[in-house]
Amino acid sequence: MPGFFSLSNRFAELFLQGPRITGKLYQPERHNLREKPIAKHKRTPILMLVGNSQTRDYLSGLLAENNYFPFLMTDSAELLHSLKEKKFAIILIDCRAVTNYGTRILSKIKVSCPRCRIINFCDKEHLRDQAHRELIKEVMDIGVYACILAPYQDWEVLSLVSYCA
Repeated sequence: MPGFFSLSNRFAELFLQGPRITGKLYQPERHNLREKPIAKHKRTPILMLVGNSQTRDYLSGLLAENNYFPFLMTDSAELLHSLKEKKFAIILIDCRAVTNYGTRILSKIKVSCPRCRIINFCDKEHLRDQAHRELIKEVMDIGVYACILAPYQDWEVLSLVSYCA
């Protein structure tokens, strides 16, 4: 039963890693058994409607580096159409998109996909503006799962995405 122990080691490593690994495990030629298995491809369906180009580039790059491949949406109509065609687990949206399309976009998302986790990204400078503070409050009242303020830390984004997956 020599294969049993290597298999049990893999399951133990997977258990210790918790929800961070979601996908098929890929075992490269490992000489050190303490090296962690990596996820080859994560199938977590993620939609992304982010109006700020810097935030969009940062998030799509970070997620791609970690084997998440979000569907980038260009406008609210495309986002809502995608929700009708396919089920998604996570929707990433920023304050600029919410400001452009109104908070009704969030309500429409919640109706189209009640189990979706919506994560809102805000610029820290918005906290100085009372209108944006009210917007964040309204967004949270609608039922957004999380609201992250810039500067975004990699671990914040990845832990929320992997937990929601």
